[in-house]
Amino acid sequence: MNILVTYSSGYGSTREVSETIAEVLNSESNFNVQVLSVDDVESLSSFDAVIIGGSVRADKPLANIRDFFARFRNELLQIKLALFVVCLSANNEEGREKVKRDYVQPLLEKYPTIKPISMEAFGGKIDFDRLNPVMKSLMKKVLEKTGLPSTGSIDTRDWPFITSWAKDVKSRLKEN
Repeated sequence: MNILVTYSSGYGSTREVSETIAEVLNSESNFNVQVLSVDDVESLSSFDAVIIGGSVRADKPLANIRDFFARFRNELLQIKLALFVVCLSANNEEGREKVKRDYVQPLLEKYPTIKPISMEAFGGKIDFDRLNPVMKSLMKKVLEKTGLPSTGSIDTRDWPFITSWAKDVKSRLKEN
């Protein structure tokens, strides 16, 4: 089975999550997994399944994920699909449910015939020293609402949870 793990990542956190998911999937001998940025995907025709991951920045999903869905909406109907979102506030069950409701559900409502086999939200990572002044100010305002620190480096990713989800997706992909 040929599987694409594709992602949109502002500063690399979602790419790291995608690579971890691909490692879990690659442990299956009949899976051939490729990891690519959504910006580098030219076609889905050679894939049996796609796992799409996007990050949220300044309280909005990155636009190239929405563009990916628009571009490949017909192909996504023909293959197995799983989705994940990476967001700092998805660091607990309540946060994960809110992120799925606020960022994944609206996308799926726009394409109601696309039915993912699984979708999840994971905590994210931010390093304030790497942000430009405008983004730093914007992120501080967003984080004030969440109670998360707004200085230094924050990593709310739960690697065992991410790995567990990837194993579940692997099982679902093997079912059919």
